[in-house]
Amino acid sequence: MTTATIQEYEDIRTIRQQWLSLDSIAGERQLPYVCYTYYQTYEWNEFLYDMILRGMGRCKERMLYAVVSKGGAAVAILPMVITRSSGKVRIPSCRVAGVLNMSCPYSGQELGETMDVISRYLESKSHGSKFSLADIPCRTPLASIIKGMGGHYSERTSYHVPLCDFSSFDAYLSSLSKNIYKNIRKSYNHLTSDNRLMQLKVYGSANMPDDSYLRTIWTLYFRRKQAWRGRSAAGWLAAVGIAVKAWREVRGGCAMQSVRQLPSARLYVLEIDTQPAAFMIVYKHRNHLLMPKLAIDSSYSRYSPGILMIMEAVKEWLNEGIVDFDLCRGDERYKKEVGGINEPLCRIDK
Repeated sequence: MTTATIQEYEDIRTIRQQWLSLDSIAGERQLPYVCYTYYQTYEWNEFLYDMILRGMGRCKERMLYAVVSKGGAAVAILPMVITRSSGKVRIPSCRVAGVLNMSCPYSGQELGETMDVISRYLESKSHGSKFSLADIPCRTPLASIIKGMGGHYSERTSYHVPLCDFSSFDAYLSSLSKNIYKNIRKSYNHLTSDNRLMQLKVYGSANMPDDSYLRTIWTLYFRRKQAWRGRSAAGWLAAVGIAVKAWREVRGGCAMQSVRQLPSARLYVLEIDTQPAAFMIVYKHRNHLLMPKLAIDSSYSRYSPGILMIMEAVKEWLNEGIVDFDLCRGDERYKKEVGGINEPLCRIDK
């Protein structure tokens, strides 16, 4: 009988082939979307590796990859980032992350010994260290392990829309609540009656807009963030702070770098009369999509630009054969309005 072993690596590129092999197996097996998302792929994790360790990052943190192997082949990879000053261990993430998990394309009885090895490994790692393993889907094997680790356990909402349930856009639209359906129709009618021109634009690494345009959309995002936190975005001091944050994001933020660098990343912008009214960042993984960022310009709220942007995008996605649209963590109202189903995430802090 082959015994599972575990080995640590610090440079992600030394395990590139093992990871790509797991990605390939996951694609062949067509796993449930929460079990192996874009955030578990080598492409995303290599991007995170470079983002976290760039500049002075290496002085603050180090990366660690625990590779579980059986018979000389990798069966699971658990990525971790360790804060040098405190020794805190967490799964690597950034502001456009969603589902965090180990990268493992296996399930059921195949996982028995693998999960035993990971469980013992995490128990040994947690002694004398701070642990924060967050945003792990509650119905995955890793969640079962962390529930038994002790410490503070909590759950949060995360919504996805199973587009595979709908044969057409009309079928999808009809599945929404009557109030939402009516509001969507009203928003489209407002655009017509106000003689407004709406257009959905899609950008990627090959056709990025200029920095001025990007600063405009990120200004929308940081204004909305101020509102979410109950802070005023009025006044010159707030305006300067928002402008600086937008400039930093466009210059080198994780979100914008992902769109510039990753072939799977797209920036969707809904324009009304050529002005950005809403935007979202989307990652495509096989026939699944993940959307970790969305913001609107509230001055266009009469037209529900965030909802209409999703509606216009869904029309395209259904034609492209997209089967699931992950709205990622958070309980914002619009996620339920567009037909989102809760797939809860858990975390452990100890």
